[in-house]
Amino acid sequence: MNKHSLLSLSAVALILLTVLLPACTKSGSKTPSLVIDSISTTSFHGGDTVTVYGKNLPANAGAFTVLLNGKPFQLLSAGADSIVVVVPKMAGSGPVVVTVGNDSIRGPAVTYNYVATVTTIAGNGIAGNVNGPALASSFNCPWGITADANGDLYIADEYNRLIRKYTAASATISQLAIPDSVIFYSPYNIALDRVTHNLYVTDFNTHVVKVHPDNSATTIYNDSATTAGIAVGPDGYLYVANDNYGLVIRMDTSGNNRSLVANNILTPRNLWFDKAGDLWVSAYGIYEISSKGTKSEVFFDKSFQGWEVAKDTLGNLYEADHFGNTLRMIEASTGRVFTVAGSGNAADVDGVGMNASFNGPRGLCIDDNGVLYMTTYNDATQGGNEVRKITIQ
Repeated sequence: MNKHSLLSLSAVALILLTVLLPACTKSGSKTPSLVIDSISTTSFHGGDTVTVYGKNLPANAGAFTVLLNGKPFQLLSAGADSIVVVVPKMAGSGPVVVTVGNDSIRGPAVTYNYVATVTTIAGNGIAGNVNGPALASSFNCPWGITADANGDLYIADEYNRLIRKYTAASATISQLAIPDSVIFYSPYNIALDRVTHNLYVTDFNTHVVKVHPDNSATTIYNDSATTAGIAVGPDGYLYVANDNYGLVIRMDTSGNNRSLVANNILTPRNLWFDKAGDLWVSAYGIYEISSKGTKSEVFFDKSFQGWEVAKDTLGNLYEADHFGNTLRMIEASTGRVFTVAGSGNAADVDGVGMNASFNGPRGLCIDDNGVLYMTTYNDATQGGNEVRKITIQ
């Protein structure tokens, strides 16, 4: 064998050693693998301090990150066999993941316990149309509700045939009357165009009315189709649900250039757009209509007894359960469904979680900060007539 052949064999041997022994130390032992064994509790709230136990954790605490559904925990301390961290708020349920460099180690699954704080912000519970300080004001079957960028609320006060405004800065209620000359019945659902500040209101009959900031109003839709939910799309067009025929139609803000968006939806009620520009429909089931027009049923909660649904920026869905007198939640990270607030008693009582109660949940919306607002009215007792604020963490 010649000299060049010997050199070639040596090079091959060196390559094989490099491939076969990448994790060997100078002493010949392999680098120990990082292991996550357990967590001090598998059920917690945002802000709780927990300990993640493992083996062979990096000596440098800055070398790893602890995550839950992509949300990082706050690191308090670390050692070779444990990491003490603070749970991020609204992290959701799922497996804890520890990342080290490009590696991810999946730990135990945990349950996030949401805390829902319910307060009444408007309405004294007595049927009426009193304006002024919000808690002394009165409504008569408030239903649709929407929020603007300032946190002000617009409420469809059905039996009063009024649009009511809650001004957050002063905690007061005022009204926008729909002139008698306008062809329109009792307001049902409501949408706000944040560019023009026009309001668009359905009457659960066959009309859509446009209400201008100066309180003037115009009927822009009067057809055979019963109107229910309404939303202003990112394209500046109106999207209207037809409850009887199971349709969602699109029209311009003058009620013209109508087109079909979706059909074969059983009792579509309220509509809203998410941050991705997709349209959501609360019906007998919850549907998503993509910006490309693809319709899909995302979830069906067979126990839900209501009409209105809202979705937060994390993807969690909230259901105003009218007959169950609760607020239900569908968690985005797991799909689990549970009552997040409400004892089930037909009464508007402030409190936290199951210690709170609702008297006929009706309308539901969520503002830019993730705060929910609910209107209440109980057909059986004519009670409710309040606006509730629900903060979830």
